[in-house]
Amino acid sequence: MNTVKSMKKQMYKGLVVLDVDGVLFKDIFLKRIVRSRGLKNYMKILWLGIMYYINKITINKLLEEGYKLARDFNAKKAQVTANKIRRVTNIKATIEILHQEEFYVSLISAGIPNFVLKDLAEEIEADHYAGLDIEINEGIIDVDKIKLISKIETVEKILQRLELKWKDVVSVGDDPNNVELLKKSRIGIGFNPCKIVRKYSDTIIEGNNFFEILPYVIPPERLPRKLTIQRFSWKRELFRKGIHLLGCVCPFLAQSNKLLTIYILLGIITVYFLSEFLRYMGVSFLLFSHITRRAQRHIETRSIIIGPILLGLGIMFTILFFHYHTYLPAILIVSISDSFSALIGIRFGKTRIFGLKNRTVIGSLTFFLSSFIILFLTVPARLVLPATMIATLLELIPVYNLDNLLIPTGTALFLHLRGIYSHGL
Repeated sequence: MNTVKSMKKQMYKGLVVLDVDGVLFKDIFLKRIVRSRGLKNYMKILWLGIMYYINKITINKLLEEGYKLARDFNAKKAQVTANKIRRVTNIKATIEILHQEEFYVSLISAGIPNFVLKDLAEEIEADHYAGLDIEINEGIIDVDKIKLISKIETVEKILQRLELKWKDVVSVGDDPNNVELLKKSRIGIGFNPCKIVRKYSDTIIEGNNFFEILPYVIPPERLPRKLTIQRFSWKRELFRKGIHLLGCVCPFLAQSNKLLTIYILLGIITVYFLSEFLRYMGVSFLLFSHITRRAQRHIETRSIIIGPILLGLGIMFTILFFHYHTYLPAILIVSISDSFSALIGIRFGKTRIFGLKNRTVIGSLTFFLSSFIILFLTVPARLVLPATMIATLLELIPVYNLDNLLIPTGTALFLHLRGIYSHGL
């Protein structure tokens, strides 16, 4: 039993099991050490990783073949490599809160050696660790004597010693090797997970803040307000709408160079879709995946997020098919009014419109007033009120995220049919 500190004589409320690679570590330990062995070996480990994630090889095959690529690797260098891997934020503080709530915390990794996990467990003050049992001969990792572990068997030993049951277990993981563990646990949390883990997780968390697991482990009344689901959702919405507001730039850029703006939007949509597909499969893609994870709502964790795609298409089509005086107010409304109405509605909205989950009276009123101001400043007075009403009605359409497409195109179409630019501004 690899305990960092002696087992306390106390009753624990539960056991929290944390995977390391891809969860606490923002990279894969084995991939990092193989990377230093040359490009050829690095490409081999990447290929093995792909084969594992698409279920063509087992985790045992991945580790056996992968560590052969790291033959004669220095153990001290392996520890240094592990220390250089970026961690998610607030790991130690999260474990401290779990300890306060009388949870026992174990780090269990199928792919990281015990001597590396020991350092990490001491660093973040976890209670226990279990990983690969690898012999070290004269400071060199012996890859021919690797003892693989079973996460299920390891957890059962801990439970027996703590006198707990599987109903007391919370597991956090990201890759296919955690599926059985997540299924047996009372709560299975997928943390930046791959596709199959999404299917078997009770809840999914995307991002870089480990505090976000706490609301699913500890009752809300025992958490400070800053650590509640509502607070995390609000922060994500602020970041999300900050990105949404960037759409304001598009009509002014298009006035200068319409074709260039279309190409930029098309490029962003394409790259975003690719990054979303890879994120859904459990692979980060440059900056886009990081942005998506920070802006993602909790209800959007089971599939690809199409909201930004529809917004990009809505702005692109509006610029492509309409005149500047028509697409300017339409794009400003979807960028500004839609953002403000969502924030105000989430923060202060209580009364729902027609029972719609994401539409509140105060949110729609905010949308109406801000749209009215934008239109008052950009179109003839006779069109301000009817165009505002059209935009507000489009915003109320309950189909998820479809308003991102319909608000700009629908508003621009109305203004176009009423001949806005034939009368001047």
